[in-house]
Amino acid sequence: MKTFTKYDEGWNSALNQVFHLIENLPDDKLKQNYSYERLKIDEWVAVSIYEGGFSSVAWRPIWNNNCRILNRFFKHKNFRFENNKSLLSKTTAEMIMQQLKVAKDLDFDAAFVSREKKYNALAHYLNQLKDIKWITTDKKYLMYHTGYQQISWTPLSNINEIDLEKQK
Repeated sequence: MKTFTKYDEGWNSALNQVFHLIENLPDDKLKQNYSYERLKIDEWVAVSIYEGGFSSVAWRPIWNNNCRILNRFFKHKNFRFENNKSLLSKTTAEMIMQQLKVAKDLDFDAAFVSREKKYNALAHYLNQLKDIKWITTDKKYLMYHTGYQQISWTPLSNINEIDLEKQK
């Protein structure tokens, strides 16, 4: 597991690994979701690479000084289920910690994760990270065009409220 920022020497090599992981996906919804266009690499400020998968740290102007971690999270089917107890995998926990460190080093105010559906599963996994304060509300936030999602976020600076969707 290694996380690269777009300023790191290994950035292009990391992107090539991402492309290699997605190039032979079956022609279905998964392939469409992970197409080069839908990855939106121009929004990535960091990417985590591990055996069988990746996820990125993304930033969009509408999110102000906040970033999305576990963005475009992909695990090859051979690596999806590390255990059968619905526990957060060690690899995913390590990835989250690396991405939070990178986000803090890049001076973001907060990092968040978002999901369209099955939010309870997300909260279940985040609650397993005992050393991180995750804040969750019922409000949905604009993630793209007209797509709203629920988020859980953690402060990286001295803030009490996340500032999303408020163009400055």
